[in-house]
Amino acid sequence: MTSKPGQDLQRPHAHSRFGQRLERRVLRYIQRHSLFSAGEPVLVAVSGGPDSTALLLILAHLRESLDLHLWLAHFDHGLRRRSERQAERAFVSDLASRLDLPCLFGQGDTRALARTERLSLEEAARALRYRFLAQQAEKQGTTSVVTGHTASDQVETVLLHLIRGSGLAGLAGMRPRSPWPFAGHPDLALVRPLLELSRQETERYCQEEGISPCLDATNLLLEPLRNRVRHELLPLLRRYNPRIDAALLRLVSAAAADAAYLAETAQGFWQALARRRQRSVEFPRLGLAALAPALQSRLLQSACQHLLADSRQVEAVHLHSMVEALAKSGGHRLSLPGGLAFAVDGELVRLTLAEEEPSRPQPIAQTPLNIPGQSLVAGWLVEAEALPRDQAQTCPEVRRRVGADPYEAFLDHEAVGSHLTVRSRRPGDRFRPLGAGGEQKLQDHLVDAKVPRHQRDAVPLVCAPWGIAWVVGHRLDERAKVGEHTRSVLRLRFQRPKA
Repeated sequence: MTSKPGQDLQRPHAHSRFGQRLERRVLRYIQRHSLFSAGEPVLVAVSGGPDSTALLLILAHLRESLDLHLWLAHFDHGLRRRSERQAERAFVSDLASRLDLPCLFGQGDTRALARTERLSLEEAARALRYRFLAQQAEKQGTTSVVTGHTASDQVETVLLHLIRGSGLAGLAGMRPRSPWPFAGHPDLALVRPLLELSRQETERYCQEEGISPCLDATNLLLEPLRNRVRHELLPLLRRYNPRIDAALLRLVSAAAADAAYLAETAQGFWQALARRRQRSVEFPRLGLAALAPALQSRLLQSACQHLLADSRQVEAVHLHSMVEALAKSGGHRLSLPGGLAFAVDGELVRLTLAEEEPSRPQPIAQTPLNIPGQSLVAGWLVEAEALPRDQAQTCPEVRRRVGADPYEAFLDHEAVGSHLTVRSRRPGDRFRPLGAGGEQKLQDHLVDAKVPRHQRDAVPLVCAPWGIAWVVGHRLDERAKVGEHTRSVLRLRFQRPKA
C-alpha cells in the first residue's frame, strides 16, 4: 500500500514507456478540452484507489507542463473498519509528502446522514464528499476539482442511466468538465482528465510506478447497483459483444455531440421565448408548442434549473409528462418535485415555484395489522378481512386481484401470512411489481408513478415477512397475487377515518 523505498515521485516523467505514453495521452486530452488554465490552483480528490492514485501521479508529473498548483483532498466516509480508513489516510499522506504537495483531510458520518435525510448510503456518501470538496476548493481559491473517473466508470454510468430510464443527457454520460453537481457553487467545476483511460490502464500505471494503491473491499459487494453492473451485467454483455465497452463509449460520444447541439440550439429559443422571474418562468404556448419535443424538453429543463437549487430531482419522466401535457388541448396542471407547479393555461405555459416547498410527511412507523380486524396506521383506517374459499372463487374483484378502489387489494393469504406490518419506504427497498416481469427498486417505481418526492414517505407499504407485498394505491407484489392455486384470500382496504 506504499511506494517502494527510495522511489523518486517528483521526477517529471514516468520511467516506463507505457507510463510515458499514458501521460502524453492525458496531456493531449487536457489540452484538447481546455480543462485547466495556466497557473490555476487545482484540488485533486484522492481516495487512495488505483484511479485516483494514477490521476494524482500523472498530474504531478505534468504540473510543470501545465503550470498547475496542486492540492490533495481525501475524505473519510466512516463506512469501513478504522484500520482500513487509517491505512488509506496514511497512504495518501505519504504520497502527498513524497510529491511535496499539501493535503487536506475530512471525514463524515455517512450512516447518520442517510438516516436523517432518508438517502441510500451511496447518495449520502456522495453528498458528504462533494460538500467537503466544495468547501476546500473555495478555501483554496480554485474553481476546479479533479476526480479520477475513467472510461470504465463511463461505461458503467451509461448502463446505470439506461437501466433507470434516462434521457439523452444520461446517455451522454460524464463530461470532461461539467458544472458542480450540487447547488450553491456556480463557479465550481468538476474535471475528469482520465475519461479516455480504462481501469486496467490506471492499475498497470500504478504497478509500473511501483505503487500499490489501497483496495476497497466494498467494491466487490453486489448490493450496490453499480457493483452489480460491473460484476454481473457487463460480463454478460461481453459474451454477446466482446467490444461492448467500446460500443457504449461510441454511444456516449454520439449522444454528447447531439446533446451539445440541442443545448446550443435551445439557448437561442430560451432567450427568445422564456420570461424569467424569481419564482416563475413563462413561455408563450404557441411558440413552445411549435418546437420539436426535444427542444421543448430542453427549455422546460432550463426553466427547472432556473427555479430550483437542485434541479436533479426533476427527472426525465417529469419532463416527458410536461411535454405530453403541452400537446393536449385545454388546461393542464402538474405537481412536480421541489415545490414546482406546471400549468398550461390559455396562451401561457407556466412553471411556478411555491413560496415554500411542501413539508415532508412523517415516516410511517412500522405497525402490525390486526388480521382479521381494523387497525389505525398513520391516519389510515385499515380493514383486513379473510375471505372463504368459495367467495374467493366467485368474487370478480378477487379474480382481478385489485378492486376499483386503488386503496383496496386482494392478496393470497397463505403467500403473505397473517403477520403483516405497514411502514413507509426505506433506502434500498425493492419489490416485484405485479405483471412487470422482474424486480424493481421502489424508488424507481414511485418516480415512474409520478409520486412527488415530498409525498413518497407518505405511501404506505404492506410488508410480509419476505418483503413488500403491496405498495398501497399503486401495485401488488407478484408473490402476493391471487392465482389459480390460491386457497384463501386476504382483503385489505385503506381509508381515511370519517370526522
